[in-house]
Amino acid sequence: MNKIKCFLTIAVMYGVLFAGAMPAKAKLTSCTKSTGDEIMLRHGHPYLGGSRSPGDSIGMTGLEYQANGGCEKRIYVDDSFQVHVIWMKVPFPFSGMSQRRMEWNFGFNDGSYWGETDASPFTAGYGSLDLTQDTVIILQRSAISYHFNTGSNAYYPFYDIDAGNGYGSWPNDPKNPPNSNNYLWPMVAVAKNGNIILATDDNTPADIHHCFVTTDNGTTWTNPFNSDSAATISQFVMASRLSNKVGYVETRFITDTIALGQLDGDVWYRVSTDGGVTWGPHVNLTHYQPADTFRAYCSVSCNFDQNDNLHIVWTARKVLNGEYYDASKILHWDEVHNQITVVSHSTGLFDGGWWGWTHPNGFGGWRLPADEPLMAYNPNCGYLDCFWCGQHDTTDFSQGGYPNGDIYVAWSADGGLTWSNWVDITNTHTPGAPAGECEDEDYLAVCPYAKRDSFFITYIEDKDAGAITQTEGDTTDNIVRVLRWFCWHGNIEEIGNNETRQLTISINPEPSRFISYISYDLPKSADISLKMFDISGQFIKTIDQGRKEPGNHQVKINLRDLPSGTYFIVLKEGIITRTAKLVKAR
Repeated sequence: MNKIKCFLTIAVMYGVLFAGAMPAKAKLTSCTKSTGDEIMLRHGHPYLGGSRSPGDSIGMTGLEYQANGGCEKRIYVDDSFQVHVIWMKVPFPFSGMSQRRMEWNFGFNDGSYWGETDASPFTAGYGSLDLTQDTVIILQRSAISYHFNTGSNAYYPFYDIDAGNGYGSWPNDPKNPPNSNNYLWPMVAVAKNGNIILATDDNTPADIHHCFVTTDNGTTWTNPFNSDSAATISQFVMASRLSNKVGYVETRFITDTIALGQLDGDVWYRVSTDGGVTWGPHVNLTHYQPADTFRAYCSVSCNFDQNDNLHIVWTARKVLNGEYYDASKILHWDEVHNQITVVSHSTGLFDGGWWGWTHPNGFGGWRLPADEPLMAYNPNCGYLDCFWCGQHDTTDFSQGGYPNGDIYVAWSADGGLTWSNWVDITNTHTPGAPAGECEDEDYLAVCPYAKRDSFFITYIEDKDAGAITQTEGDTTDNIVRVLRWFCWHGNIEEIGNNETRQLTISINPEPSRFISYISYDLPKSADISLKMFDISGQFIKTIDQGRKEPGNHQVKINLRDLPSGTYFIVLKEGIITRTAKLVKAR
């Protein structure tokens, strides 16, 4: 049995037993409203600040672990610009997985949050979240999934839907498919026609992925397909926001053994056009061969863009000197171009987009230097953004020897054919930090579309790098954060008779600790504004503005009073916008 499933089988054995067959229904009581950063560390290793992880603090967990190798869906934004988010929590001090449960929070459009809300009974965990696609906003509700010990160590997959928009009435009316004993790690998707799709893995020697669909809110179920996974918890399901399409993606073994089944896989997918009732063929996207120098790892995800086209991103593992976890990269495919492209440009340790790690501990159990990719699209400009976890700085590891991860993004303006250089979104560095002082941003989830030109991200700020479930690092009280990532990449707009306006901006030096010079070039006289924003899209200051003559202009900016981190300089002239990244170094 592999390392992940061995641990989880032990967790099942020690689960708290409940007499009932399913979670009890909650009373409809309101939550306590709080602003994002009112939730602070309560116990254990103190949070000492320094280069602080960005985003609102919306909750805590003594368990940083949120997924087993696969990608995650834990955050959505509704049409009222309100944030729905869940995570798996074990109270600190950590007392074992029997105390885990799913937590939910709800962000209002003024930036405040309800506060942590229990969304499941104890022993429930490994959840996901989607959003119902009702046209009436008050009916756009959180839909969550988790597996739960119903008694006698019998775990079942459940889904539950909130009673209303932001009600937080959990459990509300949890349902599960029949004959699903020991089917774990469920992921939920809500189709546009209201159908509920659950994709699960079973905790049996067969290691099969299962798909369940209900068209009547759990009264009846169908099981349209099952798939042999060879021990990968890789199933991922995503519903389109434009049609009744549903995408399902997974990795399947090249060699049918437990270890090689997880490490050496192909990417397979299916598509439904009727909300998951029927499905198209099971397609092998990659056809890797045993002699190939890289394989698909088990973190794979999919999404539909603003034109309803399917995109898939996955982690590729480099086969290098018999080592499992030395190098990886992020790859992309879409159904329009039918080409595989590299998303994660090289960090310098290897060529060809490979990210590498050289510490003797490796990158940690079942993790790679770049992994868990997730895609999101901006319907306003058509850009695709791909986010992932990793660490490009091979010196930034904890006192225990595990990487202090960051969150990265690259984007494409041509549907995935080419990708920008990556940007380190969180950009924290705490090399050698002991437990309680690490800035390890991990276990990423992303809303699959932008709202108001912003992507919404949730992650765990792990205060000691490494996964406690893999006996890595110390137990700490970790912060759950939500980060609003401003879609700052500019567009070349076409105007008039399709003549392209050329407007450029550059920064030198970058990164910088004290002074940088911003240069911008204007093709003609124009009224401009030059503004600075922080990583979350918050306005910092106006650097320059007014009527400017054609030609090159240069402005000096003093960084001494700014905290270290990533900023964006936005140059706007009419309808044209150009953006440049500026990193304030320590």
